[in-house]
Amino acid sequence: MNVYLQRYLGLDEAREFARPAGFPTLRTLEKDYIGFLLDITAQNRAEVSRILAISRSTLYHKISRYGIRGDDTEASAP
Repeated sequence: MNVYLQRYLGLDEAREFARPAGFPTLRTLEKDYIGFLLDITAQNRAEVSRILAISRSTLYHKISRYGIRGDDTEASAP
């Protein structure tokens, strides 16, 4: 898996794999994607939960956990 990631990310094989600066975490990607979906659906949480194939209660939990507010997708939580 390490070799695959090195090839996929274009890292030279001499370096050991570590998350390079500037690469987003999965948590950051999820938070940004949920915020993006809320923006393009005019805050329609039912539609966002359908797009993500998750329950609305799970979506509400993620919105709360990431601190996503209204049309402001910046989170106050890490």
